[in-house]
Amino acid sequence: MLNLNIKNFKCFYNADVPINDLTVFAGGNGNGKSTAIQSLLLLRRTIEHCAKWNDKHYQYEKINNLNVELNGVYCLGLGNSENILPIDYEEPKIELGIIRDDKSFRIRYNTNKGNELYITPDEILDKSLGFPGNPLLFQEFYYLNAERIGPRIAQSMKFYDYANVGFQGEFTAQIISDIDSDYTFKIDEARTLNDTKYLKGSRFQHHINAWLSYIIDGVTITPHRDDSTHTSRIEVENSFSKGKPTFSTNTGFGISYCLPIIVSCLLAEKDRILIIENPEAHLHPSAQSKMGYFLGVMANAGVKIIVETHSDHIINGIQIAVAKKVIEHNKVTVNYFYREDKTDEELNEDKVLGIKQQPSVKSIQMNEKGELSEWPKGFFDQTQVDYIDLINIRKGL
Repeated sequence: MLNLNIKNFKCFYNADVPINDLTVFAGGNGNGKSTAIQSLLLLRRTIEHCAKWNDKHYQYEKINNLNVELNGVYCLGLGNSENILPIDYEEPKIELGIIRDDKSFRIRYNTNKGNELYITPDEILDKSLGFPGNPLLFQEFYYLNAERIGPRIAQSMKFYDYANVGFQGEFTAQIISDIDSDYTFKIDEARTLNDTKYLKGSRFQHHINAWLSYIIDGVTITPHRDDSTHTSRIEVENSFSKGKPTFSTNTGFGISYCLPIIVSCLLAEKDRILIIENPEAHLHPSAQSKMGYFLGVMANAGVKIIVETHSDHIINGIQIAVAKKVIEHNKVTVNYFYREDKTDEELNEDKVLGIKQQPSVKSIQMNEKGELSEWPKGFFDQTQVDYIDLINIRKGL
């Protein structure tokens, strides 16, 4: 298991976040989930921009005075270099790293004057966690932003070093078309939905449609590519279209938001990181549960998946995957980000001791039956809270 270490970045003064084969970031708004993802994206961008390319992977051996932008790449919008420092920072330095056992890869950054749109790596604190133990050093790295591209009549196309759907799923149609025309591409058997109800062939498109139809009942897609206009598009069918496909703009957002996730999971190389924000977006609760199950299958096949979610249905689907033995229980970690309730006396005591206030991260495990090791206050219990409120209202309390 990996640990993401964050020091002096946004809401965190010093935090460790466990990263498993399937890692879930859960918790209320404003409690550090996005900050943890942004720190990982910033560390990855540092490697892409500042490291040396060594045949098939990155090698970051020395500081080369290059800066790392804070906005644009990976949909980051972090502002200037002072914006990403915590409120009560003492030193304008940021440290980001990942740790595995007794080895780590850690970078320290200088925020310079504070008004720059970049930060500057000024020291490699540790580089003992090298390739292939450090998944950030692979060429392939996959990220899907929470704000994905909705239904479009056509999507643009681009050159790519490795197959990926873009940060917002904007190249999904092109990638499906490209891979589907490459008859040498083979789906990992561990990622196959072996059910003839859903799987109708052996091509990439058939595997996509199998999982898509499983998650969103009866829905399938067909990719099209137009080299004369350098565009591609998706046509959609469901149980009501009766063999007459339609533009994705004539369907709901759920298909367009779900499809890039399925495609990314099926094409991702083993041992690489895939970050997915809000996989539940625009999906019915039953589809959310099936999406959680799907992510369990994909993580068990070797993709290192990190999911940020506000959906208890996604968690339920993962629990079902564990209970059905499609993923080993010790490959799943749920990190619950929350703000501790402290009395004024406790806060004053922390102040005297020099303890700075930051979000807490509680790691929750699952057993072989898919049961969570604990259920802390505020962790997907709003249904019960609302139900009790309704009972009291009806009783006139």
